[in-house]
Amino acid sequence: MLSILIPVYNYNILPLVEEVHAQAIKCHIKFEIIVIDDASDIRFDSTEKVKAFSNIKLIVLKENIGRSAIRNLLANKAQYNTLLFIDAGTFPKSKEYIASYIEHKEKDVVIGGMIGEKVAAKKPYKLRWIYTKERESHKSNKVLSSANFLIKKSVILKCPFNESIKTYGYEDLLFFNTLKAEGIKPSFIDTPVIHDSKEDADTFIKKTEQGLQNLHHLVKSNEKLIQDSSVVKYSNKINSLKLSGLVIMLFILTKPLLLKNLKSSYPSMRLFDFYKLGYFCKLKQKH
Repeated sequence: MLSILIPVYNYNILPLVEEVHAQAIKCHIKFEIIVIDDASDIRFDSTEKVKAFSNIKLIVLKENIGRSAIRNLLANKAQYNTLLFIDAGTFPKSKEYIASYIEHKEKDVVIGGMIGEKVAAKKPYKLRWIYTKERESHKSNKVLSSANFLIKKSVILKCPFNESIKTYGYEDLLFFNTLKAEGIKPSFIDTPVIHDSKEDADTFIKKTEQGLQNLHHLVKSNEKLIQDSSVVKYSNKINSLKLSGLVIMLFILTKPLLLKNLKSSYPSMRLFDFYKLGYFCKLKQKH
């Protein structure tokens, strides 16, 4: 009835598997859990322990295939038509997490949302914690995220993730906008996972830059499917006003100060937004 699909890279998956397995058992449903490790650099001794659970399959890839391809692979491996994707690095907030999704099992796509940990992270993890709280929180209830969502197998096979996107960033926006173009709109429910915000600012900024490079590639190949991106909207507006050069110059001049703030104990989301905009405008100038 339900395929629980967990992509993992460099993360201890055992606590998450224990939780969703226990909840699925409690629901008295037919289920399977498939974990695919995307050629992690870090090996956890506890990873092999997941094989001891019933109805579970652990696959360890020899080569990294990326965030989009691993989701497509999970979907193809699933035996049931109702798929629940949960990212490693997250954990269900509620003990009724699986039960809540089962109530919506007849829908094509359902997004449960994400929240941050209650206790604020300290430097150098503060930036990621604030970003989750202010930009990814389920409270906004309209965040398009593949970290925690349910989808029919028939739907994702028809509209798979774009496997040209290998690294972090904007694969979710492209995927859900592709569904939208096919007339498939997601439902949003309050069934969030808690995001583990223990990612330092340097790592998160680097991943953000990778994401913006993905976005730039997508703009050149199919801008219509990423029009919802605020970075694209603002950069287009700036370009129409012939202010791109000014924004790029300000970005270059202030970049050291921006990075100092983003790596501090009090990072500003507005400055982070400007960092992304300036970086993206600079990418467009190069190409």
